[in-house]
Amino acid sequence: MRTSTSDSEASQTAHEPAAPPRGIDLPGQVLAVVTLTAFTGAVIEWRPLGPLHPLVAGGFVLSVLAGLAFVITESRVAMPMLPLALFRKRTFSAAVLFGICVNLTYYGMVFVLSLYLQRVRGYTPLQAGLAFLPLTGGFLVSNLVSGWVVGRYGARVPMICGAIIGGLGYGLLHLVDATTPLIGLLLPFLLIPSGMGLAVPAMTTAVLASVEKRRAGTASAVLNTARQAGGAVGVAAFGALVSGGGGHIVPGMQAATAISAGLLLTALMLACLVHPHPHAQASEDDDAERANLRSVGAAGPGGVKQSEAK
Repeated sequence: MRTSTSDSEASQTAHEPAAPPRGIDLPGQVLAVVTLTAFTGAVIEWRPLGPLHPLVAGGFVLSVLAGLAFVITESRVAMPMLPLALFRKRTFSAAVLFGICVNLTYYGMVFVLSLYLQRVRGYTPLQAGLAFLPLTGGFLVSNLVSGWVVGRYGARVPMICGAIIGGLGYGLLHLVDATTPLIGLLLPFLLIPSGMGLAVPAMTTAVLASVEKRRAGTASAVLNTARQAGGAVGVAAFGALVSGGGGHIVPGMQAATAISAGLLLTALMLACLVHPHPHAQASEDDDAERANLRSVGAAGPGGVKQSEAK
């Protein structure tokens, strides 16, 4: 029985047309770089120059125009860098946006906390690095647990739990000020990476399992690029909140933690949109695509089934 099933799968795979070689989508890449660069630069200069400064306003306008041109270009080229059809899948779109929220908050807060520890608390770079250990060590256990939870409950549950845990960590960090003892940072420093470590493997599983097998590499690249872009925007935006000297760091950090908690709440709602078992959904999509390919192949070049032509 297993042999016949394997032979059937092998036969289906053999009849699937090979994917054409992908070229370089140079216009799409240039527009994507311009969009992200203009937006990030405008966010960085927002506070020191003001929102009405020509560089800031021009940067935002350029990023919007380049972003619109990017979407139009990707919808028309034969081999787009970013296949927009992927975003028609609810699980894929929700998981990618979830990743943006998670990376934006985490890397933005790491940047802010490094300034807080050194400029407000007076730590040396070495002391600040040692204080960061719980903020990174929390990944170790939660990453291991995430795989077991995904296998038992699907991708949605660990994403929801991770967003709740991380949001709670940012909420506790919002209470921190210049007089908070170091021990007061320990719990939020453990909760934030624990929630992220629980959610991110499940998020990656949801993204890869929500698309056809032949598009898994593209889906992975989209997720990684979106997360990196989210991290860059987080550093720029949160960095702008704490710019202007030592007196702005604590209020800026508290504003950043409030934004982070709000974004994790948004991530929680996005996680609820993820299919609990995306593998099953992707298998259905694969079967539908194979059936469509077989029907097209049977129709022949003229659109008439070969059996009817005979």
